[in-house]
Amino acid sequence: MLAKKSFSKKVLFGSLAGVAVVAAALVGYRAFGWGAMGPVNSLKLDLSRPDALVRTKSLSTLPRDLLTVPLARDVLREEFLFYYEQGEDRLGLKGSLRRIAYEHQLGWGDQLLRMVLDQPAEVALWRDADGSLKHFAIAVSRNQLTRILEEAGKVALKDTQMSVAGSLRVDGDTVPVYALNYAWQRTLLFAAHGQRLVILSHPGMLYGGAEGKKGDGTAEKTVVSLLGKDADKQNVFHPQFHLDNAAPEGHSIAVKADFLSFGYQPFFGALEALRFDFQQGAWQSKVLLNGDKLKNNAYDSGALWPVLPHSPSACFSVPVDWSALQPVLKRLGSKTSEPVAPLAEHLQGPAAACWYGNSRLHTPVFVATRKPQAGDDALYASLFEAAIGGKDPVRKTAGKDGAIRWERTIATGLGPTTAALAVAGNTVVFSADAKLVDQVLAVRRKQAPAASDLLPDGARTVGLIAPASLAKLIQFEAFDTLPANNEPVLRAAANEHLVPRLDALKKYPPLRMVLKRQPASGTSWEALEWQEAAR
Repeated sequence: MLAKKSFSKKVLFGSLAGVAVVAAALVGYRAFGWGAMGPVNSLKLDLSRPDALVRTKSLSTLPRDLLTVPLARDVLREEFLFYYEQGEDRLGLKGSLRRIAYEHQLGWGDQLLRMVLDQPAEVALWRDADGSLKHFAIAVSRNQLTRILEEAGKVALKDTQMSVAGSLRVDGDTVPVYALNYAWQRTLLFAAHGQRLVILSHPGMLYGGAEGKKGDGTAEKTVVSLLGKDADKQNVFHPQFHLDNAAPEGHSIAVKADFLSFGYQPFFGALEALRFDFQQGAWQSKVLLNGDKLKNNAYDSGALWPVLPHSPSACFSVPVDWSALQPVLKRLGSKTSEPVAPLAEHLQGPAAACWYGNSRLHTPVFVATRKPQAGDDALYASLFEAAIGGKDPVRKTAGKDGAIRWERTIATGLGPTTAALAVAGNTVVFSADAKLVDQVLAVRRKQAPAASDLLPDGARTVGLIAPASLAKLIQFEAFDTLPANNEPVLRAAANEHLVPRLDALKKYPPLRMVLKRQPASGTSWEALEWQEAAR
């Protein structure tokens, strides 16, 4: 029993890598492994509002600390560290700094890089047009910057890779902004004042495009705030993440829910962000909740898990603000014979989105709860017909248990699929894979096992991950995009590198995310516990 508890505890705090690995990889690797940069000025980034924020004692130790997590160590392995430390862009930057130092007889070839990687730092990240966290700003506090900056100013006047891009007014001083072209189509900006150094991953984050062009007022104000003498006391990024100014003991990664939800976060505004902290050799996770938006215990998921099929690959419930759907329903209602906006008042409580290994990544099933009432079935029919386009007619069927089901076959870029929407009692279920809708209805009829069989406390459980089923889904999707006849090289690489990691993932037990408490009012960080679920 003790061994099982010990294992469970390690998985509990360690296994958040399954969720955090993407954020940490982007932070750890992309901090100095940027990848190709597209034009940023057209994205209109708001430099005062990043999508993610990393606070760390040392960026260089972040990947190694990730590998203290059993799941991350088994899945990522040591190659993750090698890729981070030997990434093409990081080596290119390192080589450029060494060349500049050698040709101009300077003593800081590697010092500037170590200053960023080996010191306490904050990294703010913004998403690119493809949705990835590609653009970043790094801010550090460090003594001994004066000599380096004096030499940088001299180098910028005569070096082909370094130039003065512009200037800023910080605490009454004129501060030059330097541009460093360290590889093909890769240029970063950096500026320093006093003990503060700020690095931007792309010139377009500060300037409108061409170097020397007047920067956006918001961007300039943000960079000036990061460089000012009171930057440590009045951090421009902390209030929006509800963070204090105390430096973390190890690492802290905060990611906004709007980024994680692909922009759908306005529909569940009470859930604002996720956070992963590394302290005393263990990772812990937290969720930022707005209690004022959690009306009538709106994050009670107890009604969802009993109707969801057993063994999902991944399943999460979110506290939906159904009133936020009214504008969407009004637009859809313009295509129907009757308005469907009233449906926003018929639904209640959280909703669940679940993926299953016997379906596809692009066809999750969504389950919600409607209030006890009659007469709204016609509204759901109108909603389904308006939302699911296609030339085929909508087919309606009625079950013996009172369930009403609508389906339509539609053409997609991945081939034809049959989408379905059904209502049964107080359950509303939709999926682009009609088989999943049928499975939910079977669970509701007690003809199939439910996800609640894995959960001792469904009301407080907000997530469920089954690594074995998730690995199955990932493997199917990966190989479906790599036909052996068309992609033999990539297929072989996937067999060699991906399959062993997925096999390691399959060995882990199901895990559930438990929210122990939710704030009655105000916004606060609440602990998320990871517990081993029944098989």
